[in-house]
Amino acid sequence: MNILFVCKRYYTAKDVIRDQFGRLYEIPRQLSALGHQVTVLCLDYRGKDPVASAGQQLGGNGVRWLVVSLRDVLRMRFRAINKQLKGLAPDVVVGSSDIPCLWLSRLLARRERVPYIVDLYDNYQSFGQARIPGFRHALRLSIRDARGVIAVSGPLKEKVVRDFAPKAPVVVLNNGISRSVFCEGDRLKARNALGLPLEAHLIGTAGNLSAMKGLDTVYAAWPALESVADDLYLVLAGKVDPELPVPSSARVIYLGELAEHQVAELFRALDLGIIPAHDSEFGRYCFPQKLFEMVGCGLPVVAARVGAIAETLQAFPQLLFTPGDADSLRLAVTSQLARAHHVPVAVDEWPDLVKRIDQLISQVV
Repeated sequence: MNILFVCKRYYTAKDVIRDQFGRLYEIPRQLSALGHQVTVLCLDYRGKDPVASAGQQLGGNGVRWLVVSLRDVLRMRFRAINKQLKGLAPDVVVGSSDIPCLWLSRLLARRERVPYIVDLYDNYQSFGQARIPGFRHALRLSIRDARGVIAVSGPLKEKVVRDFAPKAPVVVLNNGISRSVFCEGDRLKARNALGLPLEAHLIGTAGNLSAMKGLDTVYAAWPALESVADDLYLVLAGKVDPELPVPSSARVIYLGELAEHQVAELFRALDLGIIPAHDSEFGRYCFPQKLFEMVGCGLPVVAARVGAIAETLQAFPQLLFTPGDADSLRLAVTSQLARAHHVPVAVDEWPDLVKRIDQLISQVV
């Protein structure tokens, strides 16, 4: 089958193509591995790639990657897209990553007279772009008219059914992890690799270090946690929100932005992982990717009691803290450090997950 997949090129501070990262990379790759001819139309929002505005073709793992400028798309300059898609004749279009990509998928599918599927890996209404006039309407139309809708979590599926009334069934497809990367290993070896204290107690997290992701609660709890023990350190990795700087403390270690295999090393190095979130339009519907990555590395965790995170850990209420409550987080951390509980959560890998998308595509086409 000939599949056209539409997504943005950069997300979670990673380049989907060059970093071969995450959902937007794995879905096309695994569909190709199942025997489909897959072309990915990547929208470049940054405009830093001089080739992108004229169109760029890259190969990898059996997938053809096409890069176009978002500016051209928003200005209805489709010449670059039409040139690259000439003769493609897709059987189905799959749109993911945000509102412009879903809208473009709908437009291309209507032009080609083929069905399209939308993939919602977050609540796109919580994105800043949703405040642009017309974008929420475009999102509603894109979801309503799709022949298949994929949601990353159970709570997001409920919201989509309730708020958008899609014509097609909504299926849940969680994010997967690579077990060859996020696996258990030697803690001292991991600490050596990252230059971390070998004998200290280390807690921390990785990802987008922003208030939207709940890091403000972690930072607010740190002064009280710091006084719990002289050898307790907070270790952080990821992109820092300029409006929420990392706490200034001798026992706060910031490792910068890490590659995926280094994030796994961090999770093997820690004594306790923190999964913060707020009870917000984002937090209620996101998928707890870091939770599954941490569990895959054998790391004990504490997590915010919200959305899919709370659903996943409902059998372990002692591991949950109240979103936005620094004292609740402190209590959960100290309890876990005193007596760690490991979570027996099943972790899915991408090849198994994408087989379900393959089934949906077959039904739709």
